[in-house]
Amino acid sequence: MKTTRRRFGLTMTGGGMALTSGLESAAHAAQGRGTRIKKVDVIPVGIEFRTTFNIGVGKVGGKGVPGKYVYVKATTDDGRVGWGATTTVPNWSYETVEAVVGTLEQHLAPLAIGRTPFELNALKKEMDAKIRPAVSNGAPFAKSALEIAFLDLAGQITGQPLHALLGGKVHDTIDLCYAVSIDEPEAMAAEVKRWPACWCFKVKVSGDTDKDLVRLRAISDARPDAVIWLDANQSYQPIALERFLQALPVFDKIRCFEQPVRSEDWLGLRRARDKSPYPVAIDEGCFSSFDVARMSRLDAADLVVLKVPKSGGVTNCYKSAVVSEAHGLGLLGSGLTDAGVSFMAAIHLYSTLDLLLPPELNGPQFLTSMMAGGIEQDGVTVTVPDKPGLGITVPEDQLRDNQLKLG
Repeated sequence: MKTTRRRFGLTMTGGGMALTSGLESAAHAAQGRGTRIKKVDVIPVGIEFRTTFNIGVGKVGGKGVPGKYVYVKATTDDGRVGWGATTTVPNWSYETVEAVVGTLEQHLAPLAIGRTPFELNALKKEMDAKIRPAVSNGAPFAKSALEIAFLDLAGQITGQPLHALLGGKVHDTIDLCYAVSIDEPEAMAAEVKRWPACWCFKVKVSGDTDKDLVRLRAISDARPDAVIWLDANQSYQPIALERFLQALPVFDKIRCFEQPVRSEDWLGLRRARDKSPYPVAIDEGCFSSFDVARMSRLDAADLVVLKVPKSGGVTNCYKSAVVSEAHGLGLLGSGLTDAGVSFMAAIHLYSTLDLLLPPELNGPQFLTSMMAGGIEQDGVTVTVPDKPGLGITVPEDQLRDNQLKLG
């Protein structure tokens, strides 16, 4: 068999089979055709919650209080449309819906105009130069929405699903972990009974040891078969945490304890890790791969919680996963009550990784609409799409009908 090398791949002749670097070849072809971003629309959207979601730092949405999302519609000069999106939870992280919309419209979206969807590294470099990840992580939620739109377009042009652009899935389906909102013990027990197909629950705790222990007992009695992933969302003071940690071993289904103390208190997190009977996970205190590396040197946690929006996008989140594994840290996947577009971006990413527990992606649990078509979900099991890009459709009319009026 004669083999010849070409700039954009390896072509094997004589056997009738061509092996090329699909992304590079398609990128070259796309540039030749002039497939470039000509317009970016930024659409703030309100999505109703079925119930109030109460976490350690406050409420996230609720009846009559819609969750606030920002969608990005990137249109190319040959008529293709890529979708990106992010949620906004300002009591979890600092980016409000107004901030994300303004950042995208005034600073980031103009950087995308005239680029091909395959110039993502250059776009990310310019976004970080425009809004530098220095004191903060540099508007990661806004950057995430634009990056997802680029990846959706890149997948459409190459004819490949998003996960293929990351090296390919290792899981065909993803089981979801659902959240248990802070409430009265009876209500929390009823919630875990409501989802019989779910075998892992992320249980929110409030920072009140006595009440939290009663809540855990009610949940454990209601679903003795279910695995528990504890999440304090920063609600415990280090000085008050020890008694709670000492009481936990009676609950034999607990697998980890996420972000027990304030996000900036890495030393408090390390003290919690030293005393915890279960692995401690860092979330709000760890936004980037640089944070992972620093946290590892401090021995502050055992596990890293991945979230696409807090990382600034899918590719940065993947970097955090790589650095975590290189430092011997376990991986957990989560979200922020994501609707369809950002939900599916996370599904594609998590299908390429070996997470220790099912990812907590609770949009289907809490939202009245995922604002997307084509999501295949059976119980809590989601099928990873093999269609190009995100592999879903976005009902733009529905987005426009639910568009938020800001200002």
